[in-house]
Amino acid sequence: MTETELPRLEDCLELYAAAVERYGSEPFTAARAKRELAGTPSTGLLELAVAYGLLEFDGDAYTVRVEPDEPERAWRANASERAERIRTAATERTTQGTGDTDGVRALAHDSRRFASVAVGERAELEGILDRLEGVPLEEYNGIVLRSPGERANAVQRLADRLCEPAVANETDLSRPFQKESTDVVGDDKNDLEFRLFLERE
Repeated sequence: MTETELPRLEDCLELYAAAVERYGSEPFTAARAKRELAGTPSTGLLELAVAYGLLEFDGDAYTVRVEPDEPERAWRANASERAERIRTAATERTTQGTGDTDGVRALAHDSRRFASVAVGERAELEGILDRLEGVPLEEYNGIVLRSPGERANAVQRLADRLCEPAVANETDLSRPFQKESTDVVGDDKNDLEFRLFLERE
């Protein structure tokens, strides 16, 4: 597909230009855009402009993501960031279900592969260890614990337990984990996912 064949690109560019002229770097709601911008842009068009990286949406309001007079490197950085988020999500989806154990799937992060475990509302260490049992951990760079953003503290406590040498000694883990990094993903501030990555010592 060529650039000119991208879905409604011209409409999105017209919306972007109108938003730059009307709002500059100030946030605006969909209702304001429909009321104040020419053509009465639909919510779908606003969302498509977000997908193209022209606008940004924080869950409440839209803003121009990169202004037209910003240097080329800013536009390239914006495109690169969007591409990396899409690549990570696509890799995660395509590795899901291949050789996975119940409750465990593969997740790519910084070109490394982690055994991904979703942490539920009442998750306990024993439940995590049960799900890891039988997973060929030697095939992964480590594990990643995933949960809704508001449960980050609980995940941190679970990770602390997994890093205790005593846990490795009492299970088949053979070596304890150590915390590697954390990440928060999601476009909606009310629907964020917290990820905590652990590697083997």
